Amino acid sequence: VATGPQLEVPEELNDIGLAGVDIDTPHWSVKPMEAPKEAVAVGKLDWANLHSLACVASGVLFLGELVRFVMGIPPSDAEVYFGAVVYAIIYSSRFEGIKMLPSHFRVTFYATTGWTVYYIAHMLAATNPVFFFPLVYPAGVVFLASTVYFYKHWLERMYRHFVEDRFRPYYVPGLMGLMYFHGLDTVDLFNQWIDPQYWEHVPLRLPDQAWTIQDVRLTGLFMSSMALFMITLHNKKVLTGGQNTLLTVLFTIFVPALFLTGTHASLQASFP
Repeated sequence: VATGPQLEVPEELNDIGLAGVDIDTPHWSVKPMEAPKEAVAVGKLDWANLHSLACVASGVLFLGELVRFVMGIPPSDAEVYFGAVVYAIIYSSRFEGIKMLPSHFRVTFYATTGWTVYYIAHMLAATNPVFFFPLVYPAGVVFLASTVYFYKHWLERMYRHFVEDRFRPYYVPGLMGLMYFHGLDTVDLFNQWIDPQYWEHVPLRLPDQAWTIQDVRLTGLFMSSMALFMITLHNKKVLTGGQNTLLTVLFTIFVPALFLTGTHASLQASFP
């Protein structure tokens, strides 16, 4: 019997169905904090490429931002535009290399790339709303699709690991933290969508809104790029297992978020 042409499912979508179907995550009793037997020094990684240079630039930029946060100074337009270029380079230069990694890393990368598209658009809209605010609509769709894509995979993966006694409890705080922040992002996104004059109305009530959004996005972009760097360290056997997860959860989610909140608490702004 003749059959019609078969529709090929893109790898990015096929990865969702592979949630938890791996053999690399061992039984929960295996020591998660044990260092790899053949650890690689971070200095031996390939740093002479555009992706690595952009990562270093993002680190230097964020250190400067931490100083600025403490001093209570808003970002300049130049800082925002430079950050947008740096983080765009970080993700666009990593697409080929990520294809060789396991499916859960690919899902995380593709979803984070989608979030980054929205974060950059939102940051630019806060900097120059007349020119960039229209980007919030298509970029917001990308954000929502990326969020569904990410949690569809990871919630199924964690459930399957739980059933198979491969569950890692220390993943829960990180995932819950991400869900909380993405929930705030979603509410804020719809606040902008339902008010086409958002940047005419909101600053009248909240004069520091643009400053806050810019710093929230600059911090979020750094957190996401650092999470990508931690994936690289894991796959290069520089820092693996529970140690990698612990540092990722602490320093790409909670520590930067708490520092940002503490230094911006007195501003007249709302997020969402």
